[in-house]
Amino acid sequence: MNVLNVSQAALKLGVSDRRVRQMLERGDIEGQRVGLFWLIDPIVVERARRRPELGRRWSPAAAWALLQIAEGKLPKVSAVEVSRAKRRLAERGIGDLVIKLASRGNVRRFYGHKSDLKRLANEDMVVRGGVSAAREHRADIIALDFLEAYVPASRIKKLVRKYALEGSPERPNILIRVVDDSVWPFPKNAKVASRIVVGVDLLDADDERSRRAGAGLVGLAWPGQ
Repeated sequence: MNVLNVSQAALKLGVSDRRVRQMLERGDIEGQRVGLFWLIDPIVVERARRRPELGRRWSPAAAWALLQIAEGKLPKVSAVEVSRAKRRLAERGIGDLVIKLASRGNVRRFYGHKSDLKRLANEDMVVRGGVSAAREHRADIIALDFLEAYVPASRIKKLVRKYALEGSPERPNILIRVVDDSVWPFPKNAKVASRIVVGVDLLDADDERSRRAGAGLVGLAWPGQ
C-alpha cells in the first residue's frame, strides 16, 4: 500500500513536520502510528491540501448541532452552542465547513463479503449515508458493491465480529462513520441519513463526481455549472 511519512506529507502540504505531527495527534488528519513513526494515506493528504486551514478540531456535538440547524431542526444542546452553530453557518456556509464536520464520526474502512453488504445495511442502527443514500435523495451518483453508513460506537464491535469485517484493507468496500452514542443524531428505525448529511458525506469524498453531487444536495454551485 502506498503511504507517506511525516516529512513527505509536510512537503505536499507546505507546512513543517511539526505541524503535520500536531494535526495527526489532534485527529485533524488520519494516520497510522507504527512505533515512533506515522504512516499517512496520500488520499488523506490530498484532502487536507484542498482544505489547508484546519484549525482546532470541533467536538462531535458541535458538528451534529450545526448539521441539524442546517436541516432546520433545533439540536439538543445549550443556547450558547446553538448560537455559535448558527453564527458559523451564517458566516462561512456549510461548504466551507466540511473539514470541521469530519468530527461527526470516526471513519473506519473495512472489507466485507459482497453478499453481506445488504444484510449489514439492514441491521438495526445502521444508517446509510454518502453514496449508499444518494439515490434516495436523487443525487447523480451511485456506487455498486459498496456500503457507506453511520453506526453508533456501542454497535461497531458486534457488527465487525458478526460479519467478519477486515479492518484497514487495501481495497475497502465498506466505509463506516462511528458516532459516539451520546450524540447519535438519527431517529429510531432510521435507515437513510438526511439530505444535508448525505451531501456533506459526498463533499468529503475523494472523487470530483461525488463532490459535485454533494454540492447539489446542500445547495452549492459547482464550478463550471
